[in-house]
Formats: sequence, structure tokens, C-alpha cells
Amino acid sequence: MGAAACVPVIGLAALMTSCGSSSIPSTLTIASEVISPTGNSGPSEPVAQGTTAQVQVTVTNTGTTAFRGVTLRLVVPAGLVYASTASLVQNGDAVRAADVAPASRDSTLTWGSWTIGPGLPGLPSQVVITANLKATGASGPVHLFPEVFATGYASTVSGAPLTLNITPAPALSLSLHVNPAAVTSGSMVTYNAVITNTGSGSAPGATLAITLPSDFDYVTTESTAGNASTSGATYPVVGSVIPTWSGFDIPGQSGSSPGLLTLTFEVKVLPDVGRGAYSASAGLIAGNGSASQNDILLNYGSLAPVTVTGP
Repeated sequence: MGAAACVPVIGLAALMTSCGSSSIPSTLTIASEVISPTGNSGPSEPVAQGTTAQVQVTVTNTGTTAFRGVTLRLVVPAGLVYASTASLVQNGDAVRAADVAPASRDSTLTWGSWTIGPGLPGLPSQVVITANLKATGASGPVHLFPEVFATGYASTVSGAPLTLNITPAPALSLSLHVNPAAVTSGSMVTYNAVITNTGSGSAPGATLAITLPSDFDYVTTESTAGNASTSGATYPVVGSVIPTWSGFDIPGQSGSSPGLLTLTFEVKVLPDVGRGAYSASAGLIAGNGSASQNDILLNYGSLAPVTVTGP
């Protein structure tokens, strides 16, 4: 399969060699696709900022002669960060000869090396590699070009280009504070719920549900603040033990200013509440501005403890 003298290809150590100028036969094929976080797949998929997509590359030998020293290379462009290899599957008579795999955050990914035999009828000989790539860059298309090398051939096999369309996405966080933090039963306390969006995209239709401690009853929402839209928003009813606010659109960060929604509400600590510390929990749901991505769902526990010191 090769000439007598072989020269290592720079950057890939001695796993791949160039022997003469022969081209890799078309019986060694490469197929690839992007798998988005929602499970959709194809040559081009939208991926929201901050989420992780998968790139799957399949190298198959459809001929009658084995290929040796088969190695896959993938250059990670700006805007993506390699996180891990999700899976590596060998089918047919593909055998791994050298254990080479990329490290986290590598910019050039190399997997190798295999001897990929001719396979059997109905059972192709192939290697399937799936890598996790996190979208960290600005919104827009990012392109990847998988390549396969084989010992004894100067050329490479290039897969069809893949495109990850990075879309803006929100990044939400919640904090909950209470004042005063120590009261007697029968008192009123004031909670401040602050939702912050430091992402590049808006979070439409945000819903916040706070589970109050037992025998803590919601009374009223005193105020809303921030740059979130309150048009069409709904508020809890008096006496709610899980007060829920919904219908807020929280914008993404602009410059150094994040999207912000602050809800200030009053709660009654009923007279039969005994001594002790009482914490709330919360759930936050919002759209992420992309029809191809799932809604954001965040859960929080042990928030804003209130100490009841007595009757």
C-alpha cells in the first residue's frame, strides 16, 4: 500500500505517514453530521450560545483492501470549544492500533489510529466518533472540515463541511432575599426575587414559582423593577403558598447591563408557625429565543431562610 520511504506528517507525530503521492481510494469514505441539543441532525444545525452540540463522523471502508494508520483530524474554529469525546464505536473488523484522543479544549482534534479492514457483506467496517463541542462564540455560522489520513497515502479524505449556526441565548440566574431574616410568628416579611439575564438573547415568557415555607402565605406584590417587559404579565393571588408570576420578557445583556427583573412581595408568617429556620425554593422557566432549542428550566432550593424566634 505504500512506498519504501515514509515521512511523518508534521503535527500528527508518527501516526500518519506520507509515502509517495498516491491518493486514498474512494473506497475509504467519510460521512458527518451535526446533532443539536434537541436531537435534530444534519450538515447544518442551530445551536444556542452556551449549549453543547455533537459532531459525529463515520469513516467506512467499502472496498476489499484494509487501510492502516487511519486517523481522523478536526480543527475546532473560533466560537467552539471541544469538551469531550461522547462515544467511539468500532464496527466490523476495524481495530484500534494506537490510542490517540484529544484533550479538553484542544483546538486541533486528532483520533487514531485504526486498521480498517474490508468488512463483510452487510457488515461494513467502520469507526464512528462523536465529539461534544460547546458554542461559546458570537452568533453566526461556524464551519468544520473533518479529514481522514491513512498510512501510505499523501492525500486525505475530506468530509462534507459541517455548519453550526450559533444563535443568541439567555443565561438566567435567580437570587432571593428576605427582610427581616428573623421574626416572631404572626409577622410580615418582604422578599425580593431578582432574575438576571447575562446572556446575549432574550428570555421570553419567563415564569417564576416560589414555594414558600409551610404556613407562610403570599399577600401582595409591592413592586416590579428592572428592564423586563411586564406587558401581559400575571401575578399570584392572595393566600398562595406557591406564588407564581408569569409572562415577563427579560432582555439579554446590553454592554455591561444585564437583563433584569426584580419582584418585591409581602408574605405573612402565620401565628401557628413554630420556632425554627424556614427556607423557600423556586422554579424558573423561560423561552430561550430559539425555536430549535428547549425552554430553560432552573430549580433552586434552600433560599432566603427566615428564623422564627417565637410567638
